[in-house]
Amino acid sequence: MKTTAVSITATQWNPAAPLDSFKRFAISIHEQAKAVLLQDGHHTEMFFFMPLNGQGHLVQWSGKDREQEATWLRRHIHEHYIYGLIHVVEAWVHMAKQPGDHTVKQLMAGEMTVSQLRPADRMECLMCSAQSRDGWANCWVDSFTKDQAGKIVLGGCSEITDFRGRFGRVFG
Repeated sequence: MKTTAVSITATQWNPAAPLDSFKRFAISIHEQAKAVLLQDGHHTEMFFFMPLNGQGHLVQWSGKDREQEATWLRRHIHEHYIYGLIHVVEAWVHMAKQPGDHTVKQLMAGEMTVSQLRPADRMECLMCSAQSRDGWANCWVDSFTKDQAGKIVLGGCSEITDFRGRFGRVFG
């Protein structure tokens, strides 16, 4: 695992209204992440950690062990008393086609990974998830494809407010 931390400041942060400030910051990061993906053709995995004062830090993640990453993340949040977290990552996803989707059950049970699914049952996406210590959570899932020249073409964006798994509900 290798991480690099960089100090960041959320402009227009109001310490008297941290949730509203964090929501605005998260929306801004989501828009910036899409712009980076379109410009560079990829996006580095990163975490934005924001304390109550709006003076936070950004960590780029380069490890491959997701369990180690999730453990580190929760410890880092606790050690730095983080108010809000934004996680940006490219991923393969499977969106349930109906309630009780059998494939989702198999994925959640660890019987398979999304990357093992047929291309018709998965999509490549940019995920930008945001969570706060107050319980607010939102995950933007922007699907994308690559044209014949390899250029990114954004598809639709789904928003999920109740997400679980390794990186869901990191504040408990």
